[in-house]
Amino acid sequence: MKKLFLLILLAASVSACVYTPSVQQGNILQQEEINKIELGMSKSQIAYILGKPALNTNLDNNTWYYLYYLEPSSGESRSDRLILHFVDDKLDSLEGTVKPEKE
Repeated sequence: MKKLFLLILLAASVSACVYTPSVQQGNILQQEEINKIELGMSKSQIAYILGKPALNTNLDNNTWYYLYYLEPSSGESRSDRLILHFVDDKLDSLEGTVKPEKE
């Protein structure tokens, strides 16, 4: 009986020490890079600053989606998105949870 109790205690203590890594997906969006974006920029200029978008559908090549998600091992999760709309390969408008800050 004593061995069974020790075995259960050992199993419970080992299962409590499971490491959960942080999960990070998508484009890491830095505010200083986002601040460089201006209306009228070309797709190649945007790609140079931010990299290629995380989601770019062939159905609508004029909308680029920059998505970022972080689930830390402890603390609050973070989710950012930046959606860029192009007309004639020039940035026409943008929306999302992060935007360029005006200086």
